[in-house]
Amino acid sequence: MFCIFFQGGITIDTEGHVIQKNGTLVQGLYAAGEVSGGVHGDNRLAGNSLLECTVFGMIVGRSIPLQEENKVVQISEKVSEKQSSDLRGTEISAKELALHNSPEDCWVAIHGSVYDLTNFAEEHPPGAKSIWDVAGKDGTEPFQAVHSKNILEDFQDVLKGVYVP
Repeated sequence: MFCIFFQGGITIDTEGHVIQKNGTLVQGLYAAGEVSGGVHGDNRLAGNSLLECTVFGMIVGRSIPLQEENKVVQISEKVSEKQSSDLRGTEISAKELALHNSPEDCWVAIHGSVYDLTNFAEEHPPGAKSIWDVAGKDGTEPFQAVHSKNILEDFQDVLKGVYVP
C-alpha cells in the first residue's frame, strides 16, 4: 500500500473510491484527506487537512473490504473483580520481573503493576518490538509517552501483580 499526494483534483464517489475520467472506478484505489477536495476544494484555507483526513479516512475505512489473515487469535476471558483484587496484592520484585524478558515470556511493569504481555505483543498496533524492548523491565516511561493510563483497564486479564522495585 502506498500514498500519493494531490491537493484536490481527482474525482471520488461518496465512499472514497477514485473515479476515472470515463466514469469507472479504479479498483483498490481510495482517496482521503486533501486529495478528496474537502470543504475547501483545491484551496486549503484552514491551514491544515486534519478535518478532511479524519472525515474521509473514516468513510474510506468503512469502504475497504477486510481481508482475513491466516492467524488464529485467542481471546482470554476477563478476570473477575475479586481475582483482579487478589492479584494486585501479589508483589513482584525487579529481580522476578527481570526473569520474564523474552518474546516467549514477556512481563512489563507499568505504573506500579506488572502485566504479562506475551500474547499481546504481536497484536500491538505499533509492533511487538516496542513491547519486547521493555520486557522484564519497568516500561512506564515509554508507555506514558504514547498512552493514557486508563488504557490499562483493558489489560486486567493479564495483570500479574504489584511491582516492587
